[in-house]
Amino acid sequence: MKRSFHLVAALGLACALLVLAQAVYADSPSPAPAPNTAVVEVTVNSAGEVSVGGVSLKALGVAPMDATTVQMVRNLDSAHLNLQGDVVTLDVHGSPVAKMQWTKSSRAAVADLAARYGYAVSPDVLGRVEEWISSSNLDLTARYSNDLSKPATISLSKPVLVDVSAQGQVAIEKGPLAYGIDQSVLASIRQSGIQNALLCWSKGTLSIKADGKDLPSLTLDPKGVSFLTQSLGLALGNIEPAFGSTLGADVSLAGAAHPAGAACGQ
Repeated sequence: MKRSFHLVAALGLACALLVLAQAVYADSPSPAPAPNTAVVEVTVNSAGEVSVGGVSLKALGVAPMDATTVQMVRNLDSAHLNLQGDVVTLDVHGSPVAKMQWTKSSRAAVADLAARYGYAVSPDVLGRVEEWISSSNLDLTARYSNDLSKPATISLSKPVLVDVSAQGQVAIEKGPLAYGIDQSVLASIRQSGIQNALLCWSKGTLSIKADGKDLPSLTLDPKGVSFLTQSLGLALGNIEPAFGSTLGADVSLAGAAHPAGAACGQ
């Protein structure tokens, strides 16, 4: 029962963070199809095994849910969360449960209230949250099923910002992490003289730009890579869905600026 409570609490926190992100800024009127989309399905089977986006978490060493949690998921049958523009909707078992629409003033009020409780976010982070919300759609479905979840559809033309300070401190989307790069590794990176690198994975091809200059690209064949992972005994599950995805990282070192208009898959 305690594990069940922790799971429900974690799911509730994740939803709250997503909704808070929706609340933080930008009023975007009826945008065109978002250049950043993610459609993800999660399934839980009768044994409590979870799969996400076509990948079994059991293969990654994740323990199954307990019987109480599995029964709760079975009773709910399915849940569907959709975030699009200023609107967040939640359906359970095919029936609408909640719809939340945020105005500009209410978003500002939520951000201000969060700051009063010690959850203030820097203007840089808020600015990036705004950029993502105004250009992204998220569709998340969780359901009880003995079938493996459908492969995720991820298409993110906007690269994730990664900053590495002169001391090796790492920040993601302007938010510092409790993680730093080893000094010996950092010294090797400095030796290259590179200030910025754009790494893009788009439908099986990895391309890299170093300070705006193209490096050789690498294209992988999903069938060949699947054979290698199985032959080497790597518990990665079905990796072929990853070959239909687009995502990337824009990495800057020692305070270097990120290039304007950086994009992947274009």
